Amino acid sequence: MKCFVKICGLTSEAEVEAVAALSPDAIGFVFWPGSRRFVHADDVAVWTRDLPPTIKKVGVFVDSEALDVLRTMELANLDIAQLHGSEQPADFLNFPRPLWRAVRLAPHHPAVPPDRWSVEAFLVDAYSPKAPGGTGQLTDWTAARHFVTHSLKPVILAGGLTPENVREALKNVHPWGADVSSGVEAEPGRKDMEKVKRFIEQCRAE
Repeated sequence: MKCFVKICGLTSEAEVEAVAALSPDAIGFVFWPGSRRFVHADDVAVWTRDLPPTIKKVGVFVDSEALDVLRTMELANLDIAQLHGSEQPADFLNFPRPLWRAVRLAPHHPAVPPDRWSVEAFLVDAYSPKAPGGTGQLTDWTAARHFVTHSLKPVILAGGLTPENVREALKNVHPWGADVSSGVEAEPGRKDMEKVKRFIEQCRAE
């Protein structure tokens, strides 16, 4: 099965253009002001205006109201909203756009997919008290594999992935997709395109 690849945390038009040329399945933008990768919706709309429809545009949100998420998606012309905070299912009931739900896994504490969420996919990430994501902390692969096994929805693996470890992670966890941000950066908020290229190659290697 082909691995779905998402490159997250893009912060400039130049990055969008360079990453798009490597043909990932999705690119992500962070709309949480607490992140060093925070971007504005109107900028994203400009940066992605010539993006091919084969590359999905994902917005990452943390504890935003459903109406605010929808407004940002419309302004930035996003395809998917990734909820990464303490949002409640009832607040996004009948949400008119595709949703991904992030679940942060504590080490050695296997979790099962929350059944109250109506989403297209789950994203499993490492739990950190410092931030809701993008920390570079490695997700517990055993806990992630347990989550994948019990999920009826596609599962995207995130958390501490790099070009050097992603193939091993895929073999251990068997997720539907892989998501990377800090693992392909030269510094926080700035992507290293050689790392991005190698990450995508490793995900798609036979």
